[in-house]
This record gives sequence, structure tokens and C-alpha cells, in this order.
Amino acid sequence: MNSPRRFVLPNAVIGIAGAGLGLVVYGAVRFPSSLASARAPFVISVIGLLGYVIAGVVACRAPIRHQSALNLGGALGLGLAAAGILNHTLEVAVQLPSPIGAVLGPGMWGLVFLGFSTACSGTIVRSESVGSGLLASAWCSLVYAGVLVLFALAVGFLFMSHMEQILGGLYVASGMTDPGAFVTSHLVTNASSHIFVAPLIALAVGGVSALACVLLRSVPRGTAIALSVVSAMLFVAGATSIQIAQSLARAQRPPFIQFGLAALAITLASAHPLLAAARRRGVSA
Repeated sequence: MNSPRRFVLPNAVIGIAGAGLGLVVYGAVRFPSSLASARAPFVISVIGLLGYVIAGVVACRAPIRHQSALNLGGALGLGLAAAGILNHTLEVAVQLPSPIGAVLGPGMWGLVFLGFSTACSGTIVRSESVGSGLLASAWCSLVYAGVLVLFALAVGFLFMSHMEQILGGLYVASGMTDPGAFVTSHLVTNASSHIFVAPLIALAVGGVSALACVLLRSVPRGTAIALSVVSAMLFVAGATSIQIAQSLARAQRPPFIQFGLAALAITLASAHPLLAAARRRGVSA
């Protein structure tokens, strides 16, 4: 059997994270007052991006047995990053109607859940290794978050005046006196959350996906199909809950949003394992 081809993404992740780190430092130097209002996000971003660089170096030296996981996770991470870039571009460049904007946010979350879970379950189906599956999911999140953070920071600094207009209302309420510093603190705060939240979500969703793979290994095809129907119903319930939340006052939304996101995460995390179980049993029958 031929060894899996090494993927070039580990080197790319090192460069992407390094460039993102450079932009964070640029923001702190160019707008020093932003550091005073968002010191913790700056520190978190620097530490997180350094961690991405280290992860890239480790991935470059990963054993051959892990290359398939890195390949699949990296490819799916690039796909998620492309979707995230499109979503971010629409948010900052186009005045979208409220119904479309309400769909894009949950839709992007759903795509992220599906990508992380598919990286994990797809690897487990190939290698039967839960550890490799979780590695693929985590690597997928690093590629996705690294590219998206770099793009968002670059766009924010390149089109600073446009970002100042978009965030004008928040800037006035903030009490800051430098709009550029406010935009910088906003960008870095969002970046810090993506840098750390994405891998945590990937491991959580990957864990659900891995558990589903293990539990579904020996189920009959009919059971897999029945569970798929139940999963589809839960998905509809979650999407409906999020849609209902959009029509409620902000204080009333959290329970609906939390249930909706949890339902989407569970159903999308188990989607590929259910499909694989149904196809596997169907072929062997």
C-alpha cells in the first residue's frame, strides 16, 4: 500500500498564523490606545497564534500514519475557510436584508459543525482510529480559524474607514476617542475568540462524531435509517428554534438559541457516521 502523500498545509499554517500574529502586533503599535481597552484579547491572540505556529511545526514532523488525517482535515478546513471568507465579506460589504442575515449566521455554524464532524468520522471510517479522527477535526479547525482570522484582520486594517462606519454606533457607545483604536480592539477581540473557540468546538463536535462512529459500527441498516430520520427531525427542531428566537426580544432568545445550536451540533456531528453506517450495512447485506 502506498503511503499517503504529504500535504503542504502545515507549512501554510505556519505562514498564515505568523502573518496573523504580525497584524495583531501592527494593530497594537499603530493604535496603542486599543491595547488599553482590549489587553486580554491582544494577549490571547498572540498566545493563540503562537500555538498555531507550533502546531504547524509539529504537523510538519508528524508520522506517516497521521498524514491521512491531516490531509482530510486540512482540505475540509480550507473549504470551511472559503465559506467563512464569503460570509465575512457579505457581512462587511453588503447591506443584507434581515431574513438573509438571520439565515447566514446559523447556516455558517451548521457548516462548521458538519465540516469538523466529517473530518473526524471520515478519518475514523478509513483508519478505525478515534485518535486520528480527533486529530483531523482539530487540524480542520486550525486551518479554518487561521485563514479566517488572517483575512478578517487584513480586511479590517485595509478598509479601516469602512469598518469605522460599520461600527460607528458601537464606537459612540464605547466612549473611546480614537475610532481606529476601537476598530482594532474589535477586530482583535473577535480574532481571539475564533482562535481558541474553534479548536474547542472541533474537539467537542469531533468527540460526538467519534462516539457515533463507535456506537454505529454494528447496528443494522434499518436501525441506521431510523436513527437518520430521528436526527433529521431534531435538525428541523433546532433550525426552527433558532428561527423563532429571531422574532423574540433579545433577553428571551438564549434558551432557543442554545437549544437550536446544540441540536444542530448533535445532528450534524452524527450525519456522516449515520450515512457511513447505512452505506456500509447496505453494501454488505
